[in-house]
Amino acid sequence: MKSTGIIRRIDNLGRIVIPKEIRKNLRIKNGENLEIFINQEDIILKKYYQIDKLKYLSDELTKSMYKILKKDVMITNNEAILSINDKEVVTFMELSPTYLKLLERHKEVIIEEKTKLEITKGKFLEKCFIFEPIINNGDVLGSIIMVSNEKFSIEEIIAIKIAAKFLESYVEA
Repeated sequence: MKSTGIIRRIDNLGRIVIPKEIRKNLRIKNGENLEIFINQEDIILKKYYQIDKLKYLSDELTKSMYKILKKDVMITNNEAILSINDKEVVTFMELSPTYLKLLERHKEVIIEEKTKLEITKGKFLEKCFIFEPIINNGDVLGSIIMVSNEKFSIEEIIAIKIAAKFLESYVEA
């Protein structure tokens, strides 16, 4: 754990203000949820992504979709790739600002011509793409991405939509 040297007083309602510089550096926006952990005498705050509780399910979904469709499939939260079909363990792969702007649109995006695009910071893919947001109560929780070397069939587009709705229903539960 790294000390910031910042000290804050808890008010009489039990609240504490997280300094603006820290919120900016950690990309914590107003209204976002933080999860609280404790160990012995420490309190640890961590950004909370509803979709992260579906890690096992999303891992299995990406693998199954790959087996059937033979296309690379990724599932993201709002910051990084959560699951990918061809990796045993996915380390933190931060989403690029370009991709985050696509997520903010709250809409499916289909790019059927090979396009060079940065999905994770510093890594460009030249492929065809489908981005389907995973939405709960009007908020984008993440997305499903399918990449291919050729145009997508209507069945592949429908499969991505079904997968997004499937994950949305689990987040609502």
